[in-house]
Amino acid sequence: MHIAVISHKEIIIIDKVEANPIKQANGNPAISTLYNIETNEYRILNLQSDTFCSAGSWFSNGTLLHAGGAEVSLGYDAGYQSIRFYTPGTEADWTEIPAGMSSPRWYPTMATLPSGDVLVFGGSLKGTGKNAAAINNPTYEIWPVAGGMPGNTVDIPLLVETLPFNLYPFLHILPNNNDKTIAFIFANKQGILYNFDTATVEKTLPPLPGSIRSYPLTGNSVLLPLRPSQYYKPVIMICGGGNVMDIKAQAEASCGRIDPTEEEPAWETDGFGGVGRMMPDVVILPTGKLLYLNGAGAGYAGYHKGPNTNPLYVAVNPVLAPSLYDPETKGWSQLAPSTIPRMYHSVATLVADGRVFVAGSNPQGNVNFKSEFPTEYRVEMFSPPYLMNDLVRPIITSVGEYKTLNTQRIPVTYAQEVMITVTTLQNDPFLTAAIIHPGFVTHSNAFSQKYVMCNILSAVYAEGSTNELIITVEMPPNPTILPPGPSYLYILDNDIPAVTAVELLLYIASV
Repeated sequence: MHIAVISHKEIIIIDKVEANPIKQANGNPAISTLYNIETNEYRILNLQSDTFCSAGSWFSNGTLLHAGGAEVSLGYDAGYQSIRFYTPGTEADWTEIPAGMSSPRWYPTMATLPSGDVLVFGGSLKGTGKNAAAINNPTYEIWPVAGGMPGNTVDIPLLVETLPFNLYPFLHILPNNNDKTIAFIFANKQGILYNFDTATVEKTLPPLPGSIRSYPLTGNSVLLPLRPSQYYKPVIMICGGGNVMDIKAQAEASCGRIDPTEEEPAWETDGFGGVGRMMPDVVILPTGKLLYLNGAGAGYAGYHKGPNTNPLYVAVNPVLAPSLYDPETKGWSQLAPSTIPRMYHSVATLVADGRVFVAGSNPQGNVNFKSEFPTEYRVEMFSPPYLMNDLVRPIITSVGEYKTLNTQRIPVTYAQEVMITVTTLQNDPFLTAAIIHPGFVTHSNAFSQKYVMCNILSAVYAEGSTNELIITVEMPPNPTILPPGPSYLYILDNDIPAVTAVELLLYIASV
């Protein structure tokens, strides 16, 4: 399963081709829908190629780019080389370029660059349980390209050196003041700093201790919240994974943190909240804390073995309780468990009202409702601790000149000072602001997920009011900190987020 937040109330869902009961207009099993979290209704979207094990990211204009996929199946064309576009709108649907990439990609990584273009990176040339030299695709390309046709690719030696465990490599664009496109790239146990402007490796990082972290021994990676008070210091945290493709092998119970921009970077390792997880998802919450959920306690990522009637799962012991991590104190806490195992092909993402959308789990080759870990169509909305109290939540009533919110993405630019009106009923208000891009989520990755704390330059009560505050919020200073495109502005009062975040479209102003 793959998902992306499309608006304050909508999530786009992209599945793999299988015998789903709902159908596209042409009669093929539907593999993509637009889901409304408020009404629990969906609209079927139409695709022509298989989207299994693909990736996505956003252009700066607010169009979602989706790339890669799998073989011909159930009336669908092969999707390995396909490029797909979705621009949100009332009756919006997918458009496709069947051979839009320079080469096939299965399990690629994607990211929005500071330029607003999209990077498509790595993967394999066809479907596989783990990568191999004969099918490896250790290259990247950037969209859009001149004339809308496939462009040149560039080799990345790291994706050869880390075979066979390097599918869906981790990648984070790092903040800087030099307008450079510098990325942390990681696969298996090895990371580098890479300059996409010069196509060169700037630094080779020490190996991360512990197990392998890449598919099918799947851990995950997150760029911790960026704060102006810390000069946007970039710290990456990688958790979970496994050491061997064995059903009984225990999942990795450690995490590693590193600032790759330091003169001599070194990993700081710690426990994973006392829980080993294979295939974990991580969501950055409006408070800046990290929610880890989903996954298994043993095994590895992939389909079951044997027939659907008697499947042998390659991952077992579902981890049902989420873990909450505080990057500032480095402390962990365990939260209330779900009752639904979320195994291979599960997802989670933050939505505008502060809850976390959780869905998926399908370690099957086809739809199967009768097994221990069935094809899972149920959705959960997880309420973090900040929603489990009696405090009245603040309400954002205007952003700049916009008084009607979340009917369109509000355009803002870098370093802009934006006046925001907030109604709060707390006796001693303490407001904070953050912009979050929730990313494109699949297979324990949230591509381009970023949290950026914003400076509040002033806060005064509106004339004659005791509960309406007018605050001036400073947008991030440059696109290396947060790329242009859609994001969500969260205002919190004493760590309680507003009733809803506000949709923004961050853009680069013309000089």
